[in-house]
Amino acid sequence: MKKIIFLMLLLLNSLVFAIDDIVDKDNMHNLIEGITSTRFGSDRVSTIYDFAPLINHNTPFKLGVSILDLSHIFDNSATNADGKRQFAFLPKAFVGLSYGIFGFGYQFNLYSIEDSPIAHSHSFSFGFANQKYRLSLPFSFSFGDPSSYGGKVTLSTTPKFSFMFRGGLLDEFTISLHYGIQLSTITNQVSGTKTAPMVIGGSLYGNIMLTRFDNYPLQISLPVKLAFYYGIGARWATIDAGYADDALLNYLYDDEGGRSTDSMYFYVLLPAKFEAKLGAIYTYIKPRIMFEGQIYKTDGEYNLHYGVEGELQVTLVENLTFGLTGYAEGQGLMRKSSNFEIKNAFGGGLDVWGIWRY
Repeated sequence: MKKIIFLMLLLLNSLVFAIDDIVDKDNMHNLIEGITSTRFGSDRVSTIYDFAPLINHNTPFKLGVSILDLSHIFDNSATNADGKRQFAFLPKAFVGLSYGIFGFGYQFNLYSIEDSPIAHSHSFSFGFANQKYRLSLPFSFSFGDPSSYGGKVTLSTTPKFSFMFRGGLLDEFTISLHYGIQLSTITNQVSGTKTAPMVIGGSLYGNIMLTRFDNYPLQISLPVKLAFYYGIGARWATIDAGYADDALLNYLYDDEGGRSTDSMYFYVLLPAKFEAKLGAIYTYIKPRIMFEGQIYKTDGEYNLHYGVEGELQVTLVENLTFGLTGYAEGQGLMRKSSNFEIKNAFGGGLDVWGIWRY
């Protein structure tokens, strides 16, 4: 139990600013809107190839392949209850096809930790993107051994619809819905209920433009996001079957061995993005804070997270761009029930990458 809780907290901390992104959010739209190119970096390796010129066809017909989260494929930071380090193997890969404005994608995720059964997930996503609208409709399934994970099968879907604005105060507005359910062979044996843990909810995202490059040398925007999820018989109101890691999050019982009760989860993400361009150099910095709450039947936790992200891009020649992306984030204040704690935990990362367009 202690090992599961430790891993759960580790995963939540690493994903705290990436909620809703079951099928990696950039892959489908980059595939539809991108050109023939290869991206290589410490976070991922990906390529897009347009076959249309080879077959003398005017409508783009593209294949995209990505290996994701390269820096997290191997991890030995987790420990078990005895303090022994455990090796984890966590590969993620994506493959997609697009024709014109439509695309189809598949993402695979494996969760394998030493001395534990393997969990794996499979996500299928359909979508389209044009100048005014974007739609992404993923269906995700994860499978794990119920003796080690909360459910034998987990299903979730997070449809996203975006309105694209090219002028005015808003640059983009996104409505996202969320549904997840966790099934187990022991679900119907729980006394008094046949309800499996479920999560329903949604989120809103809007990119508020304060200045634009059209009129100013510095572009300032506020990409604000808010979300609310309700867990029905779910210990935590987060079921994202697109990640096999999520099999750890919603086992059916609480710490005292009783049936998990309903829960609620909400967050407000408030970033500010400052962008600048000077010839072949582009850079941005994005400080951000996030307030989140997890509410249970008799208890609640409230956290204030803070972080900053920055990037520098340099286009040395017309078709070759190199970049450096760094981020740092931590948890500043936590309240559980009536107890306040100040946390000094702080983490960061650095990604070195390049894009070759050919």
